[in-house]
Amino acid sequence: MARSIYQSKTFDWSGLYGQIRHLIEDITGLDGKHVIMDYTSNELPSYPYVTISSVNKTAEVANSLHSREKEIADYLIQITCYSDNGNETLMMADDIATLLFDPQYKSTFHQYGAVLKECDYTSGSTNDFAGLFNVSTRSLSMKLTLYRNYQSKIEKINGLDRLNKQ
Repeated sequence: MARSIYQSKTFDWSGLYGQIRHLIEDITGLDGKHVIMDYTSNELPSYPYVTISSVNKTAEVANSLHSREKEIADYLIQITCYSDNGNETLMMADDIATLLFDPQYKSTFHQYGAVLKECDYTSGSTNDFAGLFNVSTRSLSMKLTLYRNYQSKIEKINGLDRLNKQ
């Protein structure tokens, strides 16, 4: 029996992640085995490679646009470049951070209801063990604004649940 694929009621994350992955492959020239989602359990490829993290909603409160159907919210996705050569890592990260804003690439986010707002270098713990493993890493934080559309049973998507107060 074939496994059915879940159909999201709010946002097509698989489509957006697939697009991000293809954009990074195109920018870096790496193949699909070297641009991976960080939650995959597959064996890591040879250097260089890039990982894309699961999405994290920012601390900002979503704006419901005073609507039961529409919501705008900001999300962060971390992109990490790995190489055994520091210059190569820097060049990959710089190309990704710069070229994602090229109109050719940036406009592809719109078809998924997303707008690329920022893509900046982050400091983090990814370099903590770099010396032990002879690996160079660079992390980027990509901030996307997503336009989500779904029917809520409450007046505002991020409003109080008045159904339980009756």
